[in-house]
Amino acid sequence: MNIITDYKNRQLFLSRDDDEGTAPQWYDTINERIQLWEQYPGYSVVAWHPGNRLLVLNSPLIIGSRKLVSRLVVMNIDTQKELYSTSRHLYYNAFFNGAGTHILLEAYSQKPSWVDIATGEIVAVVPFGLRLADGTYDPFQDVFYFPMEKQKAYIRVDGADFTCTKVKTFYPDLVSKITWWNGQYLILTQGNILFCCDQQFQPLWQRSFSDLGGDSGQVHGTDILVTEDDELICLSASASETNGWGVAYVLDRKIGAVRNIIQGERGRGRITGAYFHHQVFLYTMKLLDLNTGAVHDFLPGFK
Repeated sequence: MNIITDYKNRQLFLSRDDDEGTAPQWYDTINERIQLWEQYPGYSVVAWHPGNRLLVLNSPLIIGSRKLVSRLVVMNIDTQKELYSTSRHLYYNAFFNGAGTHILLEAYSQKPSWVDIATGEIVAVVPFGLRLADGTYDPFQDVFYFPMEKQKAYIRVDGADFTCTKVKTFYPDLVSKITWWNGQYLILTQGNILFCCDQQFQPLWQRSFSDLGGDSGQVHGTDILVTEDDELICLSASASETNGWGVAYVLDRKIGAVRNIIQGERGRGRITGAYFHHQVFLYTMKLLDLNTGAVHDFLPGFK
């Protein structure tokens, strides 16, 4: 399940990568309008540029004569015109720069590359050893930050000139996830600690999940979801000592205090993306209320 949530325009892009026949979908909540792109069966939604109305889609695996590849497409959702497509490699992730003129592509056994959407030309590359899926984009500065896999550092990538700068971190262990939100950075380390930092990466508060006792579970590697009103943070953890289905932590966004701990349940599905209000998506396409732990249906037809 892949979900892109556009809070500002109140729309969702959804795909199921476990079902090769399911088309990616767009849900416009304001007009209650659903759009299915049947011409892309099994494709996953990867990245969205709201200013230029561009969506990146990636196909299931294609078995070629020599290697596995996928077909990656940049589409204008209003005209459904493909502005760029490629099937050279097996692609994982894509990120737009601020102008929406270039995309950073991550593919198997390749250095991440900046591609000019208009020409298809590779204009710059990013070093190996990064975790692009665990990085973030700061729209205020048009820069990206990606954690390094084996060093206490992250790479700063400029979205305008594509230059890369290595930035050392002061954290006691490796960084698992970086999320920019509303002018601040949320940084999760492999030591089960979440830091909230300002624009200069100076800590404002921190929360150690290992201090919560036997039910803490291991949080590293998860997404960091923030509610649209900037009130709550949600992180899901792996199996704990007392619950093999894991737990979800709900924190106060401003101070890091624990607001709720929601125990996982069999068949409910893990948390997979953000919804609106104080709800998040589960893998079963249900909605989980972060305040009460109640599970609700999403929309008829979304299975």
